[in-house]
Amino acid sequence: MKNLLIILFLLFTQSVLSQSIGYEVRTNNKSYHGFFYKGLELRHRTDRSENRFTYRRNFWKETSKLYLSVPLHYKVEKNEPTLEPRLLYKFPKFKLWVQKEFWYKSNKNTAFAIDYPYKDFTYRFGWDTSNTVRFRLKYKF
Repeated sequence: MKNLLIILFLLFTQSVLSQSIGYEVRTNNKSYHGFFYKGLELRHRTDRSENRFTYRRNFWKETSKLYLSVPLHYKVEKNEPTLEPRLLYKFPKFKLWVQKEFWYKSNKNTAFAIDYPYKDFTYRFGWDTSNTVRFRLKYKF
């Protein structure tokens, strides 16, 4: 019960304080809500089996078309941190990226995606090495 109250509190505060919110659906029957604020992210899987906190740091984003994004995730239910470095290339109208998820105990998926911003929305279309296709809609306040 205590964990549920903490998660509900975090979901509430993140939704109120968010710079943007998003919804992602995947072909492996997983879907996620995300709340984003200045490099911090709270992601909640809609079947309630995963909550993830993320701190993201970008390198060379302001000075180059090619930059590195390094998120450190913490999966609450598994008590597991993961690292998913992402290499992004900024084209004039969209971003193309590739990322690798791993941790010292495991080697996981590689993902590829295109993020297409349009007005206050960002659309994502991507896929990963588990043969999963992903779609995301993100709204920036």
